[in-house]
Amino acid sequence: MVSRRRRGRPRKTGSRYRNGNLRTSQHEPAISPAAVAATQPHRQGLGDRAADQLAESEIGRLVLRGAITPLQHLAAQAYARQWRTYLATLDGPRWTGRGGAGRVLACGGCPTKGDITKCACGLAARLWRRSWDALNRVDAAALVTDTVAYEVPVAAADWPLLRAGLDELVFELGLTMRRKSDFVENLNPDYVRS
Repeated sequence: MVSRRRRGRPRKTGSRYRNGNLRTSQHEPAISPAAVAATQPHRQGLGDRAADQLAESEIGRLVLRGAITPLQHLAAQAYARQWRTYLATLDGPRWTGRGGAGRVLACGGCPTKGDITKCACGLAARLWRRSWDALNRVDAAALVTDTVAYEVPVAAADWPLLRAGLDELVFELGLTMRRKSDFVENLNPDYVRS
């Protein structure tokens, strides 16, 4: 009797569990997630903190390196959320159920011209514009947007400008308890808002 070969890729050799899964060899050492994270190019130089969740983004890696504070990181996250919401109102993602014509937008349609305060796309634009104007006051709008929204690495020489922009965002977004004073608590002590 001639046996027929199985179709597809042949199975890996080795002992198996009763359910058919391949048993891992006891001779192979288990690789820790920290060791894998340390080999990734964007996480190099972080040492033991390479496996930290903050190391996934450029702004998070700046927190791990000590270039910015956690409060500035919070301001950057809020700005990124405003940026994404604003972009979604400009050109919302396509809805696959309706082919290429349907779009999913946060705005269900703008009300009359006189009552645009209740429009979701108008609100998103106003919130982002307020933060953009705050960043422009210290000439850091392009640098912060590139870093936060597009994950562009920041040179160490540009860190003071980035910190100044994020400090201005902290004020504008009301993330500090001492919003009305000239001194920012828990931020860069050299920065005083004019």
